[in-house]
Amino acid sequence: MDEFLIRMKLLMKGRTQEDIFNPRLYTLNYSSYALEKSWSFLKEEARLRGSTGALLRTLPSGKKVVVKRGGHAGGDPQGHIRNEYDMNRYLNGLGVGVPHAEMVQENTKPTMITDFEEGARPISYDDAQVLREGFVPQALIGNWDALGMELDNVLIRPDGTPTYVDVGGAGPYRAQGAPKRGLWNPDVMSDVGSMQYRPPHTRNIYGEMSDKELGQSYDRFGGVDAFQDATKVISDPQTSNILSQRAENLARRLG
Repeated sequence: MDEFLIRMKLLMKGRTQEDIFNPRLYTLNYSSYALEKSWSFLKEEARLRGSTGALLRTLPSGKKVVVKRGGHAGGDPQGHIRNEYDMNRYLNGLGVGVPHAEMVQENTKPTMITDFEEGARPISYDDAQVLREGFVPQALIGNWDALGMELDNVLIRPDGTPTYVDVGGAGPYRAQGAPKRGLWNPDVMSDVGSMQYRPPHTRNIYGEMSDKELGQSYDRFGGVDAFQDATKVISDPQTSNILSQRAENLARRLG
């Protein structure tokens, strides 16, 4: 629906001309707005990088958001996107940089909307130090695709801190939505090792992390108490239970 039609509808509802041209009326608060009623207010801008069809859209206020519906590789895009939303919230609870996210409904289907990271830049190998500092939370959630095939799953904000804009490969799902099955398990140290050397980029960012570096990353985000407390945002009981066990096993090794 274009802006002209929106204004005409408001006019027919008895709004004044001053109201009709007040941009505040077109500011969409997607956390409290039923998406079935508001979806037409979002203007599609572009398909973003990534394997699950993320879209950049603009709210009537001019605010840009990213819309994601999950990957189809495992036949369960709804479960995949719910899991990504939970993992986003989990990392946020630890103080890891992630874009603000909301889960809404589009034609009865769960859809995640996140803030577009204005001003953030792509990472490079020169950012290895700050990314290594944040390695342990990514290993804890099994975020195999933390960096992205094109180094596009994490960005650097203007203040120099990372923001993980795509955590679809965390927990029980692979990046495109296929299940990890038995590979998502309490053995967190297996991921601590393998995630330092997953092709094509992790060796150049995470490779050869020392026990001291791993311990510093562990402490930086609060240790086992923080890791377990944050699981309260995980909606799937099995995922929450495995994540809690992974936190305990990580504490035995690094705590």
